[in-house]
Amino acid sequence: MKKTMNIRLKTFAAALAMSALLPTLTQAEEKAAPAAAKSLASHTIVTINGDAISDLEVLAFNALQGNQNKLDSQQAQVQLLNQLVNTTLLAQAAKKDGIDKLPQVEAALRMAKVQVLAEAKVNDYFAKHPVSDEEIKAAYDKKFTKEALQEYKVSHILVKEEQEAKDIIASLEKGEDFHKLAKVHSLDSSKDAGGELGWVGRNQVVKPFGDAMSSLQKGQYSKTPVKTQFGWHVLLVEDMRAQEPPPLDQVKEQFRAQLQQQQLAKLVSEMRNQAKVEVAGAEKPAETKAPAAPAAK
Repeated sequence: MKKTMNIRLKTFAAALAMSALLPTLTQAEEKAAPAAAKSLASHTIVTINGDAISDLEVLAFNALQGNQNKLDSQQAQVQLLNQLVNTTLLAQAAKKDGIDKLPQVEAALRMAKVQVLAEAKVNDYFAKHPVSDEEIKAAYDKKFTKEALQEYKVSHILVKEEQEAKDIIASLEKGEDFHKLAKVHSLDSSKDAGGELGWVGRNQVVKPFGDAMSSLQKGQYSKTPVKTQFGWHVLLVEDMRAQEPPPLDQVKEQFRAQLQQQQLAKLVSEMRNQAKVEVAGAEKPAETKAPAAPAAK
């Protein structure tokens, strides 16, 4: 490297071996994990052409690369340091050439700051409003009800007109075979399989179909046509079974993430309702419907 580049610590491994001044990056990550409620003391890791870069800035750089490593190996630490040095040199050269003053670059820098601040707010909000185990259990119980866990082995015949569906039901009343009728009359792609859809739950089909399906007993067909946006259906429930829900511990973090996103959507919606948003050229204020909020990191 050039003499003008003063790298105080050539590698993180050397830093860890030589100085008690520097906590490991993994320790710094653990300290930084709670929301920005605490002020963290930072220590210089590397100085490049006079620009001192701290351990917290190294962690921020790692996060901005989309990296999720814990930097718990010397190889990962050295690799990140080299990447940071190279990137800093390029940035310094851009600044020297006045590239940082270009309108499009200034705009990008401003939006990068906006994005970082928004994500920091999200993390801070989640830290101050943690989802409780009780909330997760309630959401779990709501999703995995006895009804939701019920599955049906169902077949159907789809036709365009209600009268045709009634005629098919009349044929079934006379003892004709459901699957043969499906192969002749159904408009659905399942007709070649005699209308068989296999095992389905209520959440996998449109509501009118699901309501009719769950009202039938094993071996029963629908006595009246069922209307959906696809047309008119005649249903046959051939069997039913109850599924076991996944263990709560297995899906706990999925429910936590879902509940957090619901919290965040509510927060952003409230902010938009209180905000004054003006779109250039628009005849009326922008709608207050909240867009997708930035994800936590």
